[in-house]
Amino acid sequence: MEVVRSVWKNPVLLYKTLLRASSRNSSSSASKVTKKDVSVRDNDLQLSNVDADIIAQNDITFNALVSTEELLAQIGLAREFATDSKVEHPYVDKLKRVQMILFDLSHAISKPIPGKIEAFESKHINDLEEWIAEYANQLPPQETYIIPGGGKACSMLHSAKAICKRVERNVAFLVQDGLLNKEAQIYLNKLQNFLLTTSRIAAKCDQRTENIYIPRVEVEKNKEN
Repeated sequence: MEVVRSVWKNPVLLYKTLLRASSRNSSSSASKVTKKDVSVRDNDLQLSNVDADIIAQNDITFNALVSTEELLAQIGLAREFATDSKVEHPYVDKLKRVQMILFDLSHAISKPIPGKIEAFESKHINDLEEWIAEYANQLPPQETYIIPGGGKACSMLHSAKAICKRVERNVAFLVQDGLLNKEAQIYLNKLQNFLLTTSRIAAKCDQRTENIYIPRVEVEKNKEN
């Protein structure tokens, strides 16, 4: 799904469309678009066309959509790096499954209906929990702080985890406004754990050492000993 299309350049069409957009739900009055807020100069328009609706680029729906699209792309990169590895990475198909679910989530975000919460299957959350448990059993106990790195696939998965945290934060506003099911936010929270676990599996597959953060105080103590 193409999240961002070109901005309307016809002032008449823009004005008519903004009359509809001004009634769109938002958690902040700054994200609502009214006629007086609009300049017809293209470089001043902070608007985007999402599924035939014009919304402000600081709208909570727009932020959730864009960050979800970014997460989709980052997971795709991680999947390609894992596929190109000289050894098999067992989680590749699971990443593709996650991408499909994120596409479903994008659709739910782009079509919010006030008073009607989009359903999100709890089965998806259960799948993540099972996958996390499966891979965690193949790994040593996790250190408190892991520095992103450990190979290309591992690094991309760390990056995807960071983006996923932002997606969860954006989706939380939609859940709060009653436009998305709470399970969608829970899924994104579990997905962060899954991406971290698979990043460790990726490092193991590529025979790379995990980079562990050691506080300066502990480093100084080791030097003294």
